[in-house]
Amino acid sequence: MDVGLLTLGDHRADPATGLRNSQAEKHRELLEYIDFAEPAGFDAVFVGEHHFSDFIVSAPHVFLSWLAGRTSTIRLGTGVSLLPHHDAVRLAEDFATLDVISAGRAEVWCGKGVEPSVYRQFGQDIGRVLEMQQEGLELLRRLWTERNVTWSGHFRPPLEQVTLEPRPVQQPHVPIHVACSSPESAASTARMGLGITISLLYFPRSVLPRVVDAYHEAWADAGHEHAPSVTVNAHVHVAPTSQEARDHLQIYQFPFQRWVFAKKSGVNPDEVVLPAHIVDLDDIDGAIVNGSPDEVLDRIERLRELCRFDRFTYQGDYGGQPWTRIKRSLDLFATGVMPNIAGRMVTMS
Repeated sequence: MDVGLLTLGDHRADPATGLRNSQAEKHRELLEYIDFAEPAGFDAVFVGEHHFSDFIVSAPHVFLSWLAGRTSTIRLGTGVSLLPHHDAVRLAEDFATLDVISAGRAEVWCGKGVEPSVYRQFGQDIGRVLEMQQEGLELLRRLWTERNVTWSGHFRPPLEQVTLEPRPVQQPHVPIHVACSSPESAASTARMGLGITISLLYFPRSVLPRVVDAYHEAWADAGHEHAPSVTVNAHVHVAPTSQEARDHLQIYQFPFQRWVFAKKSGVNPDEVVLPAHIVDLDDIDGAIVNGSPDEVLDRIERLRELCRFDRFTYQGDYGGQPWTRIKRSLDLFATGVMPNIAGRMVTMS
């Protein structure tokens, strides 16, 4: 099982102090966070995308290009690219270029985002978001796998005899994962022959096996020759003791989650009632993977017992946490959890 490192780049004030560093300082922290990944043994880095928001990363390919020049093995992906907001031609060019300069290490996760108001700012009808994403996915793959592409759709001008340059290194194309939160969306993605990425924040743990099973069943029915791919993403915090991890998250996790849920729903954050799978930090089946190194390893192992997935992705830099705590958690995960994952998970395969 691979292990990835994810950042969405939120720029929140520290709820314990009310202080917030500058955007330039936050970007330096983000670069240090992703730069930690390869020497620490992570297999992949993923950088999110948002617009007009206190999630301040709007151009993840810039971060990934910077990291490509400093690394040699780690995979480089978006988590996620908001495909409906993009011209698929430009996105295809950006990530074909990243694939070339990284010697075939690029990856794209695609999703629709969680902030409905952004669609207004892009002049888009949110009611057609699924159509926009589907059209973009189909065009991406054609541009990466075909030459002299002639194409027409609903959301960008037609193409006539277009060959994308540069050509991506990876064949048949740069790997694509689609963010899924239901069995239906997972099955639809499987039929397209694409990977899926799932956040544990989306739903109670009991739903996760249904989503993953629907993906694998639809994949088998489709008869694809290549292998399926499932990534599970989690908020993670590791501390020397489990109680210290939970005391820390009581301060930083819940205000952040209320803020995010408010963005989705348009209500005041103070009015948000968080679901039990996010609030109960003691629950081994909760959404937030937290505790001592041993407990975090146990929680990841329990996840793997529930469903088949190929990559676990750690997100640990959210909610205005002090950089010293973010870095300590990363260090503990890298030294106390990751060296034991391979052996524990191999015995379960």
